[in-house]
Amino acid sequence: MNFVAHFGHLRENEVNKLPNSGETLMKRELPLWFFVGLLDVLAFNAANIVAFMIRFTFRLPAYNFNAFLRLFPFETMSLILLFFFYGLYDRSALKTSQELISSVVTAIIVNTFFATMLSYMLENIGFPRSVFVISAALQMILFLGWRLTFRSLSLRSSPSVHVMVVGLESEWPELAVRAGKYLPRIQIHYRNLTDPLSPTLWPYIGAVILGNVDQETRSRYFIECMTRNVPCLWKPNAYDLLVAGSELTSLGETPMFSLASIRTRHGSAAVKRLADIAVSFFGIIGTAPFLLIIALGILIDSGRPILYWQERVTAGGRHFMLVKFRTMLPDAEKNTGPVLATNDDPRVTRLGKILRATHFDELPQLWNILRGDMSLVGPRPERPAFVDQHRHDIAFYELRHLSTPGLTGLAQVAGSYSSTPEEKAAYDLEYAKTWSWLKDLSIVVRTIIQIPFKRKK
Repeated sequence: MNFVAHFGHLRENEVNKLPNSGETLMKRELPLWFFVGLLDVLAFNAANIVAFMIRFTFRLPAYNFNAFLRLFPFETMSLILLFFFYGLYDRSALKTSQELISSVVTAIIVNTFFATMLSYMLENIGFPRSVFVISAALQMILFLGWRLTFRSLSLRSSPSVHVMVVGLESEWPELAVRAGKYLPRIQIHYRNLTDPLSPTLWPYIGAVILGNVDQETRSRYFIECMTRNVPCLWKPNAYDLLVAGSELTSLGETPMFSLASIRTRHGSAAVKRLADIAVSFFGIIGTAPFLLIIALGILIDSGRPILYWQERVTAGGRHFMLVKFRTMLPDAEKNTGPVLATNDDPRVTRLGKILRATHFDELPQLWNILRGDMSLVGPRPERPAFVDQHRHDIAFYELRHLSTPGLTGLAQVAGSYSSTPEEKAAYDLEYAKTWSWLKDLSIVVRTIIQIPFKRKK
């Protein structure tokens, strides 16, 4: 839940009455996060010991338990590092509950994989691998329970942060909503583009949100925010997205930026393809009985055809036929042509509503992944009619076709149902430029977590 405590201009005579948000947070956070880390260590090893006892029927065989003690420091250290990497030692109030859940689950999965591999490397480990599976399940219950509780308490007790919103008055309502999503308990102070940057104001500001400001104004606020270590947020334009992550190099004595390729590098594309083949092949075999049940349900509910084939655009601009379970009436677009589905769309069948809500209608796309038309994770493939439209409206849209489209992607887990095509394309470009195996795993976990809560996009 987000709280916006104040709207209006910040007058100069109010400045001395404000608490210094940054100093207050720093004083509270250092001992607090040491305590949080200590509880993480205790919860992690409690889960390991309980899993060990469950596996051995509440006994602790000395030989096997000694093996656990050999793994203990490595497992614990890797978990803390992963929690740090996934931002779980930042202020918990800054994460939404879904972001917190996905970070915790992903970190536990990665750490379990690491611990399993480590146990095979150590000689005479004497440590049943089933303990790792039991422990991972217990860790998720323990960590999610106490971390969500801690987040709730943090929201109630955290001090308000003063946020400076800079932009045209017409933008203020939208910027206030964005600020409320970034910080949980805030006091907003609006500034016009022409308002001077008062030095007496800055010590009390915890963050800055910029609207559609000119380059000169943006630069002034960037310099002030970086000088004072104040977070600054703004909506990127096409130029920002393209140059983000560029490396500084030099030609002679002149500093130059080098714009990196966004293609998957170092042979990772081949390994990613092998992983897609394995996941899709075993996915089709494992879900075959479930797929047959869905097919029978569609046949009974609305007749044939059971599958729906739709032309989409994949990497390189190549067209392919995407397959999914039919969720709309036959010939739903016969008279209208390509039209995006809407809420309570009358063309959607009774069973189709359930399939779309659970995303089970997408399962046949495992066949597209096996064929190589798609990947498990990547930009969602679009229909040619919409691609032609977006190419003209979005300057960097064509770059998304450098990546193989996916069953799920960053735009699906980080964006929302109301995200514009430009915003979704921005997420797709960010994914392509910063791809990693951990990012793919995180997106898959977040997709699974968000399925019950997010409408279909």
